[in-house]
Order: sequence, then C-alpha cells, then structure tokens
Amino acid sequence: MRQRLSRLAAGLCFLALAGCYRKVSENGALVFSFEPWIPLLAAVIGVAAIPVGIVLFVRKQYWLGVFLGVGVPLLVIAVAPGMYLDSVVVNQEGFYSRHGFWWNPTIHQIRYDELNHVQLVVEERINRGRTEYSYFFDCSFKSGQQERVPLGDIMREALPEIAEQFRRHGVPVQIPPNMPN
Repeated sequence: MRQRLSRLAAGLCFLALAGCYRKVSENGALVFSFEPWIPLLAAVIGVAAIPVGIVLFVRKQYWLGVFLGVGVPLLVIAVAPGMYLDSVVVNQEGFYSRHGFWWNPTIHQIRYDELNHVQLVVEERINRGRTEYSYFFDCSFKSGQQERVPLGDIMREALPEIAEQFRRHGVPVQIPPNMPN
C-alpha cells in the first residue's frame, strides 16, 4: 500500500513539474490552454471519490460519504469539461478568450484595430485575512463602447503576447510594472 501511495505521489509531482499550461502555435496564432492532464486528473479524482464515499457512508459517516460519493463527482462534472475547453487565442488581428462553465461559457473576442486604449486593472480585496487579487483588461473601443475582460490564469499566461500585439498595433496599454501574484 505504501509503495502505491509513493508512486501516486511521485506521479503527481511529475505532473506538477510538467506544467499546468500549454502554449501551441496553430495557423499563425498562439493558443493557450490548460494541459490536457489537468481536467483528466480532475475526472479521475471524481471517479475515485465514488467508492470512497460509499465506504464512508456504509461506515456511518453519512455527510462525508455523500459529499465524496455524490458531491465531488458532480463538482468534477461541472468544472472539468470547462477546464478542457478554456482557451486564449492570440493572433495578428486580435485575441479570443473562452472560460467558465462548459454549458455557459464567457467569450471575449477583441480586435486590435477596434481598440482606442486598454488598461490593466488590479483589484485587491481581503478575504478571511488573506489578500486576493483580480485582474482585468478595461478595453475602450473607438466606437465608445467599453468592455471588461477578466484575466484568469490562462489569460495571464498569454499576457506578454497580448501586450506585445497591443504595442505592434499602436494600442496604448497601461500595465503595472510589478503586478502582484
């Protein structure tokens, strides 16, 4: 049993070292996404939680058994497909981002030639004594329209390429030099 756990721990460490994000060049565009093993690992955890939940339920640990046997798999069904589909595409015309739940994704498609200027906004909030940061592109268009694009994990991976495209297309962009993590 210990040998199995050691192998599992070593495998998880290997996956963590392999990286969580993927950057691929496709048809002149850079596509950023989660590595395929991330949602796959979530699915495996969801499936593995079912028998553990059943065992706990049989041992009269009802709440934990129901949480692991039903709650965790439902959570995985809600989150893992979205992680698989989340992506950011950066090309010469603009950038496209898709994130959120698989049944109701949030999609942003920004064309550089339509932008007037962009500002990266960092919002700070204290949550249970911990400082948390949220990042956004506040995009102002030549038409007068405004759009706020959240910078999730994948968007932050693509940030250097997007900022370079802003500069190439003459879009004024304000990015704080020392962004908090």
